[in-house]
Amino acid sequence: MVCLRFVAVLSVIFASGACGSETTAFRPTDKADDNDHAGPPGAVYDVEIDGLSVAQVRVWSSGGYISATDQPATHLGFEIHNAGARPLVFDTRALELTVFDVGRAALAPTRLTTMAPLGPAEITVAPHATIVRAAYFRIPVRPRGIDTMRLRWSVRYGDERYLQVTSFVRDDDGPVIEHPTLIDAAAPRS
Repeated sequence: MVCLRFVAVLSVIFASGACGSETTAFRPTDKADDNDHAGPPGAVYDVEIDGLSVAQVRVWSSGGYISATDQPATHLGFEIHNAGARPLVFDTRALELTVFDVGRAALAPTRLTTMAPLGPAEITVAPHATIVRAAYFRIPVRPRGIDTMRLRWSVRYGDERYLQVTSFVRDDDGPVIEHPTLIDAAAPRS
């Protein structure tokens, strides 16, 4: 199910390691995948609605970095596989990232700046297809000023909504993509 080819391409394009005091990695704190892929560790969720397994969603971060415009930012990735018989909707307007300092105090709000590839706010995933999307957030402080992050996301299957929170912790020894660029994560995969 994991789009190994896409993740491997990302790793080759972006691999730079944690270099410099301005970058850091963020790793999920729950539901970690089994490392059968290249790239950063992710959290994997089996989505069940009304007792039916309708999707598997993998969520990861390629780290915090300073953007080309000298703004602190972070990347969050999503791989969504629709295991159901009906379309699944990923609503990017529902994405909410909260960041916390080492004392667990919430910092100023983040802002979603870009989704890649560009497209509608509601992304439809066809039955038995897989999509990969990247979300880029502006963060209120330099990446190493953040101790933890909490990402709220959801998918909709018919009239039912699945809501999930994925937590991340700063990992200064983890791999970092220092200056991610927007690449076409392209068409849905089946």
